[in-house]
Amino acid sequence: MASEKALAVRAMVSSGVIAFAIGLVLVVGALLGGRQEYAPAIALALGVFLQQALCAALTSERKYTKIATIRFFPNAAFAVYFVCLMAFSKKECTGTNVFNIYSWIFLTSTLVPAAIYIFRARGLIPARFLSLSAIQIQYAKFGLPTTTLNSFVIYASAIVMPLIFDHRDAGIFALAYRVGYFPASLLSQSLGAVFRRDLIDFFDGKGRRGEQNPSKTFFVTLTFISVALVAACYAGLSLIITLKMGDEWKPSMSVYFILVPYFLAMAIYGSMAQIFIVLNQQKIDLIIQTTNAALIFLVFATAHFLKVGFMETVSLLSISGAIVASIGTYQAIRIGKGPEEKRILTAGPNEGASDVRA
Repeated sequence: MASEKALAVRAMVSSGVIAFAIGLVLVVGALLGGRQEYAPAIALALGVFLQQALCAALTSERKYTKIATIRFFPNAAFAVYFVCLMAFSKKECTGTNVFNIYSWIFLTSTLVPAAIYIFRARGLIPARFLSLSAIQIQYAKFGLPTTTLNSFVIYASAIVMPLIFDHRDAGIFALAYRVGYFPASLLSQSLGAVFRRDLIDFFDGKGRRGEQNPSKTFFVTLTFISVALVAACYAGLSLIITLKMGDEWKPSMSVYFILVPYFLAMAIYGSMAQIFIVLNQQKIDLIIQTTNAALIFLVFATAHFLKVGFMETVSLLSISGAIVASIGTYQAIRIGKGPEEKRILTAGPNEGASDVRA
């Protein structure tokens, strides 16, 4: 466990220094360009990075309670601050001000525990902490384009929709899409990390004797949880629209229902894709994300040039996305089950399999 923590600390420090350097360059560029309003957005991005890096390091030690606390605290702190602000402040608080407050609270509440973690583990930081390991470079080679494409897949539909259809339809779609995609984001950031940890132990031979491959069991469990979460989000959206938003937003329920296959498939695939990382098959994940992004572009191009209707476009997005994600899940299960695939991502012949934990 000590060697695993050392790798995690090294990865966190080296990548953290690079992230801070990039953030500093962006802040200086924003200030020199007279765009001071961009600084809070950069601060939030840096805070999100620190949170994910710290949680990844803690995952290597299986400290899930600390991970949950670190993820929960920034939002809880902001909620308390915001309630007090609304109760006692006499000044007008605009949306921009609220975002700025949230950004700095988020950065502060993640920077402090990250600094404490690194300080306590300072004895594990090597002298050449800025040198990236071969495993980090290997991961980034596929991880960077895959993450970029995944961001496109997540956000492109809601961004492009108002360019093709009217703002009312775009708003209806955005509401249903953001609520419905929540399970995919939640599961990939929580259960996905736990699944990756179990996979590493299994394929590295550190699990209990006679332990079963966790891939299929996790897939079944993940499917039930995904169905429950997607159904709960549907019920929650219906309740919000009925109680607060009014009848003009009820078409969002129809859009949500059409997108259910896509939401389910992505919720499952987002976590099952951890198999590709553990078994050094990120190439497949890159192909899946590229195909999904290309289909989104194709669907919107078809809607624009052939004048396809709003609901028909939503159906095409749902069907194409669900098919691609299902293929990705099938590939993950296939790759993860065979004895010939029982290998761990390694940096080289002289580096242990546990490097993946970094």
